[in-house]
Amino acid sequence: MIRWLRKLSMRKVFLPLLLAVLCTIADTARCQSPSSFQMSCSNLGVSGSTLFALCQRIDGSFNQSSIAILGIENINGQLRLTSWPQPSSYQKSCSNIGVSGSTLFAECRRIDGSSNRTSILIPGIANINGVLQYQ
Repeated sequence: MIRWLRKLSMRKVFLPLLLAVLCTIADTARCQSPSSFQMSCSNLGVSGSTLFALCQRIDGSFNQSSIAILGIENINGQLRLTSWPQPSSYQKSCSNIGVSGSTLFAECRRIDGSSNRTSILIPGIANINGVLQYQ
């Protein structure tokens, strides 16, 4: 019984640590936590690769805040999270860019010149006392 408890305890400690290491080594972009800013911010918008919003502070007042969206690229007409935490490049080949909640959407050019309507969840941005920040 004691041996089983030690193994269980070891799994609780070791597994999250292993996952964190693997995320760091293998593919940091896919290991980002979901954004939560949309729950306490309004008047959301995007200009190029900059997200802006009116975000509520702890005291109930509001603050206009903005942050660069990181790591999102246009891969043959699809928005993809590939180079986090590098600056995004999707805005160079996408148009009609917008945001709804934590979803970024755009019309992106494919290799053959056609365009595609695409979207992606923006990862890792939170409202920290009225300021948009990466978590």
